[in-house]
Amino acid sequence: MRKSGKQVYVVYPAALFDGWEVVKEHDDSPVFFGAREEATSYANARAAMDGGALVKLENWFGDTECAWEILAPEGSVVTA
Repeated sequence: MRKSGKQVYVVYPAALFDGWEVVKEHDDSPVFFGAREEATSYANARAAMDGGALVKLENWFGDTECAWEILAPEGSVVTA
């Protein structure tokens, strides 16, 4: 499912606290949220800002429950 050059945002349950985290794949700086809906909205917005990306929702065990692609907003210019 991964396309070459696409960023991937991962939404997953926080390990030490109640809540959810979002991290760009291969980045060590997760962003914490109190609710899954907030984390998912943030990941979708960041994916759109990046000119399109994949978003994965993982469960407590690190298994991917679902994934979707966010396309670049209409009228945006994406440079490689």
